[in-house]
Amino acid sequence: MSNLASLIEELSTRWMQAWIDLDYAILEGLLASDFTLIVSAMPGTQMQRTAWLATCQRYRCTEFRYHAVQVRQLSDELAVMSAVAEQKATLGDVDRSGRFWLTDVWRRDNSGQWRVCARYSSVPEGDGHSASALARLNAEG
Repeated sequence: MSNLASLIEELSTRWMQAWIDLDYAILEGLLASDFTLIVSAMPGTQMQRTAWLATCQRYRCTEFRYHAVQVRQLSDELAVMSAVAEQKATLGDVDRSGRFWLTDVWRRDNSGQWRVCARYSSVPEGDGHSASALARLNAEG
């Protein structure tokens, strides 16, 4: 794993631990000022940074882990991380525990710090016909 990939994964893990701990100093430092969250349940709606931070009080996470992490550097200032995430969490009285497919866009700012500027979240596909077909194409290609 490249140095940047390790750094982005470490920052992502720190971000989610700060969510668990409600450590707003770390959250504020890792989220870009234009951060937005887009979830597959509402693909036409963006949750802005202030709304995401405010939701942390009600959307409580107690465990969070990344699996199958991939980081791709697109430029000197831009990297994308994708992963399957597993969490134990509730949003009010609603259980939000489970697995999610996440894609995060990280941007290096003028001070040289990497900050997450976007997260896209959806439910991952299971191991079915689609996954098998893609695996065959990948092996051929």
